[in-house]
Amino acid sequence: MCQMTRAAALLVAAGMACALAGAASSASDRAVGSSFTCTATPVRGQYVHAGPFAGAISPDYDVVNGRFRLHVGAYRDRSIGLSQKIPWFLPGKYRVGVYLVIRGRRLAPAGGTFTLRLPEAGSPDPNEHVFPSTVSPPKAGCWRLSFQTRLVEGRLTVRVTR
Repeated sequence: MCQMTRAAALLVAAGMACALAGAASSASDRAVGSSFTCTATPVRGQYVHAGPFAGAISPDYDVVNGRFRLHVGAYRDRSIGLSQKIPWFLPGKYRVGVYLVIRGRRLAPAGGTFTLRLPEAGSPDPNEHVFPSTVSPPKAGCWRLSFQTRLVEGRLTVRVTR
């Protein structure tokens, strides 16, 4: 019983020390020192997949360590005017709605959402649907993107950097 009480007291003391240390550091120190793991979706060649959806990406800008990455805002590289336009392809066998809806939710650090409604574009290939997009995450972090058109759904995780 006495050992359990000591162990509990040590745990409480350690927790309080961590809380006090966190409160004593400035917000900017915590932002710089904080890190999180974002297990972004793996990329295969020049495409990233969200279920049956395939996004044509630019591997030189959108892949870090084999995983999907985007930048905050509408540009991959603003200095050369390279936008984050990504066409999303879906096989023609799927019945689609008027729009492809992409919902973004920031997982880490928590907080933030965005929604895109993308009309289908014409495709020279009758065996595929194409939905052009410019994905513009508003903040850096780890984001879950959910895709839906009619009954077709997919999702992926992307690391967003500045």
